[in-house]
Amino acid sequence: TLITWTYTHNSKSIVQTQTVTITEDTTPPTVTGSLAAVTAQCPINAETDLTEPAAPADNCGGTVNVALKTDTTFPITESGTITWVYTDENGNMSEQTQDVTINKAPVPVLPDLPVISEACKVEAGDVTAPEATDCSGTTVTGTPDAAFPMTANGVITWTYEDNAGSTTTQTQEVTITDVLVPEVNSLLLLNEQCEIASLAAPTARNCAGNTLTAEPDVTPPITTNTTITWTYTDGSKTATQTQEVTIDDTMPPRVSGTLTAITAACSLAEDDLPEPTATDNCDGTLTAETDASFPIMESQTITWTYRDKSGNEATQTQKVTITPCVLSAADDALEAVVFPNPSGRYVEVQSPVESPIRVLSLGGELVLKSTTNTRIDAASLQSGLYLIQLPDGRLLKFIKQ
Repeated sequence: TLITWTYTHNSKSIVQTQTVTITEDTTPPTVTGSLAAVTAQCPINAETDLTEPAAPADNCGGTVNVALKTDTTFPITESGTITWVYTDENGNMSEQTQDVTINKAPVPVLPDLPVISEACKVEAGDVTAPEATDCSGTTVTGTPDAAFPMTANGVITWTYEDNAGSTTTQTQEVTITDVLVPEVNSLLLLNEQCEIASLAAPTARNCAGNTLTAEPDVTPPITTNTTITWTYTDGSKTATQTQEVTIDDTMPPRVSGTLTAITAACSLAEDDLPEPTATDNCDGTLTAETDASFPIMESQTITWTYRDKSGNEATQTQKVTITPCVLSAADDALEAVVFPNPSGRYVEVQSPVESPIRVLSLGGELVLKSTTNTRIDAASLQSGLYLIQLPDGRLLKFIKQ
């Protein structure tokens, strides 16, 4: 093109021309660096299976077309080199190569195989063969190079071979430990009611097949919950196992038969009532306790309770019959008297015969029970007039101050 330049000063002007020549674009897109190699397990079937590289910069800008060189043949089944062609808008071209590696061999499912660790030896049945997949997606099982049983540390090399004869290998480490192996993996819980008098020792075997008997860290009899640690010793090697022990007395005392009924005249004191016994599985002979109130002045059935150290209980009942007091002819002629009368806190019914008495309100309500010739604590009674009923029904009066 031709540029016209105009210079102006007030009313005067002058022009000057300048010729611009645009030469034809002959510079191709600029390629820098190298493309990362492509690795594929199976054949590359089409251009779309490849990642197209980014277009390089062009000296004139604009769009740069990226395409594979026309001599590329698909599928790509062998390792080699492909060429990418970059073309700018003026038809200038540059090229860049990319290495392609086709790995036809099976690919292991696990990138790294776990270490096999066993005591004494590894049998073929202790090992699970790893797997790989080939180009068709078929599972290929590995074949080991080891001879079983393995009795020393080593490495197994697994070989995967597909139907086309392509192979891949993978290694797996084997560790053999010289240890003592208990013949029972988990010792049973020991549970007894009272105690464990003796223990059955567990056994283990060493790698040579010799039987070893464990020693406990506790000595029978065992009477409380505990954990036994059993120790196996083979020269300088030791191994331990634990065993739980629970002592849980859940059986109540054993009672048998029926307690003999007891008959007493007037009343029955606590000291006059024999305490029955029972046998406990852990605590031996137990003496019973009763909830009866003494002295017993009325016929009733009392309950005896046997309780062992673990809180287990058993009960028995016993019938108690209280018969009326019988006074002799001479005694019948004598009057029972209340002393003192009026009384303060304490009062006593004096009589030649020991017999039960009942303290009644004037309305006939029972307020106290006792026996004759016994000091009665009347602190709970309000001041006033009260009646004392004797076994024969006679009533005595007394005043509580």
